[in-house]
Amino acid sequence: MQPLITPEMAIAFSLIVSRVIGIFMSIPFLNTNFIPLNIRILLVLSISFFFVKILGLSVPLENFSLLTFFILVLKEVIIGFLLGLSVSLFTAAFSYAAEIISYFMGLTIANVFDPAFGQISVFDRYFIALFYLLFFITGAYQIFIGSILKSFELIPLYEPINFEGFVFVLEKLPVIFYYGFKMAFPFALILFIINVALALVNRLIPQINVFIVGLPLQIFVGLASLTIGAAVLIYFGIKIIEDMTQTYLDTMGILGK
Repeated sequence: MQPLITPEMAIAFSLIVSRVIGIFMSIPFLNTNFIPLNIRILLVLSISFFFVKILGLSVPLENFSLLTFFILVLKEVIIGFLLGLSVSLFTAAFSYAAEIISYFMGLTIANVFDPAFGQISVFDRYFIALFYLLFFITGAYQIFIGSILKSFELIPLYEPINFEGFVFVLEKLPVIFYYGFKMAFPFALILFIINVALALVNRLIPQINVFIVGLPLQIFVGLASLTIGAAVLIYFGIKIIEDMTQTYLDTMGILGK
């Protein structure tokens, strides 16, 4: 009777699980608590077993040692880490834009606690939800799921990776501030003008309590500008997701060179 899985396939299965976990941690929505942990574990194990059986992936056992296995597992973890980091940079741009807008609206005193990130802006969840919505509407999720299979062609299990991927991802770090500020700039500019106007009123008419009038006015103008300028958020959001997808694929390609 033919065994369900051979020792070579068992080692390959362990390596594949390490990589799939890293990639799952990088795919938006799948790396959140919206999906229960037991469901995610089941998906990782089932997909990994599918790759082993369908693609016939295996690792030769000649001159194979525990140290070699440890190095290979570490390589797969690094691959998942870099791919995850290349995606997290663009996700963080949405959060940074939310922080900027909240600051100009005077809502920094109304932060909420998130178990993963600590104190976050009240608009952070709104912008992240917008990111998830655009992520699925644009079909980017199909590329991310398909890249799991493609990664084993570009980066075989038993071959070294190109560490230029580290440099490539580090060079992408400024996109957090670039895209975050670019997305928030129209709304921040409107709120900045409101703040300047309130400062002039305070100097010209000292009898008016600008703090009591200004804070509700900033919140109202901020919410109104976000409502009217929703198309701007969607436009920039789609652009960010397109660049995120391209960066993700470029990172995978550089690691496999």
